[in-house]
Amino acid sequence: MTIALSLSGGGFRAATFHLGLLSYLSHLKGTDGSSLLSHVKAVSTISGGSLTGLWLILCQSQGKSEEQMLRELYDILLHKDLIGRASREFLCGQSTNHSLIREMVKIYDEEIFHGATLGDLMAKIEDISIDDFSANATDFRNALEFRFHVGEAVKTEKNTTSRGTIGNTAYSLKRDVAAEILLAEVFAASSCFPGGFEALMLPQDFKVGHDPRFADYFAEKGEVALMDGGVVDNQGIEPIVLLRKRKNIDLFIISDAGRGQEVNYAYHESRIMDRLSVRKVNIALNLFVVFMAQFLLWVPKGFWFGFFLSLTIVFALLRLTTSIVTRCLVSKYARRVPFSFNWKGLLTIPFSKYINLFLSRATSMLALTDRVFMKHIRSLNYVTIYKDEQWTNRRIMNGLYELGTSENFGKHLTAEEEVMMEPSEAVYKTTDVATSMGTTLWWSEADRKQHKPEALVACGQYTICWNLLEYLYRLDHNSDNTTASHDHLRALRSALEADWQRFKEDPYWLLKEQLSD
Repeated sequence: MTIALSLSGGGFRAATFHLGLLSYLSHLKGTDGSSLLSHVKAVSTISGGSLTGLWLILCQSQGKSEEQMLRELYDILLHKDLIGRASREFLCGQSTNHSLIREMVKIYDEEIFHGATLGDLMAKIEDISIDDFSANATDFRNALEFRFHVGEAVKTEKNTTSRGTIGNTAYSLKRDVAAEILLAEVFAASSCFPGGFEALMLPQDFKVGHDPRFADYFAEKGEVALMDGGVVDNQGIEPIVLLRKRKNIDLFIISDAGRGQEVNYAYHESRIMDRLSVRKVNIALNLFVVFMAQFLLWVPKGFWFGFFLSLTIVFALLRLTTSIVTRCLVSKYARRVPFSFNWKGLLTIPFSKYINLFLSRATSMLALTDRVFMKHIRSLNYVTIYKDEQWTNRRIMNGLYELGTSENFGKHLTAEEEVMMEPSEAVYKTTDVATSMGTTLWWSEADRKQHKPEALVACGQYTICWNLLEYLYRLDHNSDNTTASHDHLRALRSALEADWQRFKEDPYWLLKEQLSD
């Protein structure tokens, strides 16, 4: 049986939820003793999902067992303090890197991937169960998905051999060049979200860009800016759709770590510093300097005279600076405004208005990118799968939020099946904890105290169990577009029902058995 996975973006929330998915697929054994994870032949990843996907294929290429792969990734996600190290070294001036994303590449390489490259995956792709892998970024030059693709040789319709494109139709890389790219660079390019990180520039921000063997190649090819793959496809669907033109796929599991919450955008005006303005601050500084100058006439020379003199000089310089900056800004930009404007009036505006002008725009832009834009892109990507009859009975959407208290289920089930599939109160609560996790690359102390990492793993486990069981129930009502390969899944029905009953009683039972020390 051929299974394809796509692992969505969403920071550590996504990476940890997808770990739960992989761990359950590893737990679920067929009649021949093989795990369902061993039947995964294609993987497409985005952003946070790229960490989980890259780790999966890297461990396979290194000959590690599924158990070792899962336990090591669990340890990485729960215990590696990647952002903490970046803040200590980059923000505190201990690093020579010119950008935060380059610093993250260094940390990803040292803490997770240990020098592994795409070439290491290429060398083993014919020998492991996964034979097609794509970690995806966004090409800001051509507004296209940029695929870091590794695949086995496949015959095309023109009877030629192809391993797929590395990059996209507008900017692609030769295989020998791409082989030198670090997996840390792949993950960084796939996950550097606009606003949080700078773009990763290919070739100059990549190790391969400093290799003299490829200097002429890149001089001719030019540069391209790469950022988070979720900008164009946050579910990683497109590479699997393209793959299906070359290869049969029996089941496509779309693991979606979106929070699924409908949050109304609202902004409440701040009243901070409502009575302060630049003019009032300047007046206060003037009065302070005059007062201190008079005060110094009465202070005997010594320690306190030096202290108050220094304080007076500091405030005098501060007052002089505000005056110079104001004059420079007015002289530089006054003539560029296409309408009459009282620039001196800016000095009397309360600071609260400036704060509100900034915060209202910042929060609306964040809502636009994190919710409105992402939700729109998400719906467009799903249309390509759910409106295409070729995918009928060959797709499952495994959503983080599906079994939360605010969601409905059982749309395709009989009354008896609905009773079986109804989540327990414990499942509802665990899902609610999991969906409350934000899109970050770290765990806060509050996250750990609320056990969000564990909830996300458990949620990934029981949600895919629920979805596979629901999928088999649907096949009982309509088995169109299925083959004998799907009998492998049908044989798992009893195991799925038993596991789901255990999850309803204790959502964490598999986590305790499989990953906890």
